[in-house]
Amino acid sequence: MISIVYSTRKDKPDFKEHILKSCGQKNLEIIQIINDGEMSLTQAYNKGLEKSSNDLVVFCHDDILFDTNNWGNKILKLFSKNSEYGIIGIAGTTDLIDGRWWTIKQSMNGIVSHKHNGKKWTNYYSKDQGNKIKDVIVLDGLFFVVNKTKIKHNFDEEFDGFHFYDISFCLPNYLDGVKIGLTTQIRLTHLSIGQTNQEWENHKIKFEKKYKNNLPIRLTNNKTFEEKLDFDVSSIGFGMVTYNAEHRIRQSATTVPKWIKNFVIVNDGTPYPKDAYPEQAHIIQHETNKSVGAAKTTAINYLMEKGCDHIFIMEDDILIKDENVFKEYIKHSLISGIKHLNFALHGPANKKGSQGFTTLEDRKDLDGEPNPRMIVPYNDNVSIALYPNCVGAFSYYYRPVLEDIGGFDPAFKNAWEHVEHTYQAIKKGYHPAFWYFADINESWKYLKDIPNSIEESTIARTPTWNENFRKGTAWYKKKHGVTPTETPLTPPSMVQQQLQLIFQNRG
Repeated sequence: MISIVYSTRKDKPDFKEHILKSCGQKNLEIIQIINDGEMSLTQAYNKGLEKSSNDLVVFCHDDILFDTNNWGNKILKLFSKNSEYGIIGIAGTTDLIDGRWWTIKQSMNGIVSHKHNGKKWTNYYSKDQGNKIKDVIVLDGLFFVVNKTKIKHNFDEEFDGFHFYDISFCLPNYLDGVKIGLTTQIRLTHLSIGQTNQEWENHKIKFEKKYKNNLPIRLTNNKTFEEKLDFDVSSIGFGMVTYNAEHRIRQSATTVPKWIKNFVIVNDGTPYPKDAYPEQAHIIQHETNKSVGAAKTTAINYLMEKGCDHIFIMEDDILIKDENVFKEYIKHSLISGIKHLNFALHGPANKKGSQGFTTLEDRKDLDGEPNPRMIVPYNDNVSIALYPNCVGAFSYYYRPVLEDIGGFDPAFKNAWEHVEHTYQAIKKGYHPAFWYFADINESWKYLKDIPNSIEESTIARTPTWNENFRKGTAWYKKKHGVTPTETPLTPPSMVQQQLQLIFQNRG
């Protein structure tokens, strides 16, 4: 049988009725603790724990609605099939770095709905786990179930007030060997949004001081935002693609810094002599010509297999001016949250006149002033430029993007392949709306075109290019319902909202 404990400022008969109707248990024990500030939540919960007559005790907030019927029966089955667990909840983390269980968003687990000011939404911290239990370190106190026969510690009454009652209970139990798990089988709606205050901040300091010798604790290799910014150069993967342009690969590949260890060149055309390539590059020669997209996919797959977190793909007509380009693209991506960036200034598509440059060298290298739709400033000298056209000669991907969307669609043959690949990233929320293609601001400081490379493009001069363009356009429309040029322009205000959401979820 099950007991349920909650603390409330005043009697809530409607909540009791909702619990009884949704639980599915006839003999449910409900322990309502009227507590208008006389006790801390840790004291109230210890009182409920002492009064409860059943081994399984639910602790929850008093402002929730159960979306799952017969949730009591599900609890009984969960603990019956997973008897090794002492605590099971619905939201928590696999990696506790500090006093915030949500410090690493990638480590958050669970599915919880919220309703506030008449709006309801669901936070999917992780995917539906079905009948499986996920091992975690601590749980959020919105709802969790305790097996009294398994736990080693009661609630820690050093934490007064109404904060830190949950992780200060979970962590000492976890440290003493109590298994803590998470289920997505029980869904509920929280009728408010969680907010921190000064009391919460004070308790955070107290918690971190108390457990300074134990934190951080990790069950995964997930990293904090600060750890991601302090990336190791070995996490960078760099791929180049080339096609019947030995003279260009001899120019462009030599600008790749020698400290790039994961460096692959994919030749999709006629083989070159060995001395055309830098010594540190791994060479993959396609036996037959496939396409630029297929060559990029080959490079991506190689770098993914090498375990690279930051993957750059460059075509053979780009030169690296400044080796800090890698650090800048990674930093801009991590701070903005935009996980796929493209160098926008290859060729004339995103440029206007040649005015506005401070030096003749800049004007010569760029041959046209950048013409972004919008420049978005962040902090730490980071600004993202959003351009009207998608250009794919130099691209950055954060690994999770490629794990999600994969490589390039092989149906595209040297036309639309990169636009479509970026659109896949847009649809998954890794990049703002179509027609607002993201690049780091002032990217021309780090990269430039090989002179006349656009005019001498080997792909554009092939006899099949027009037919590839037509077929690619038709396939794109069949796949997405519109051709690239038919995609509607998103209002700037909506783009700003997207950017804010991407920033908030940057992890």
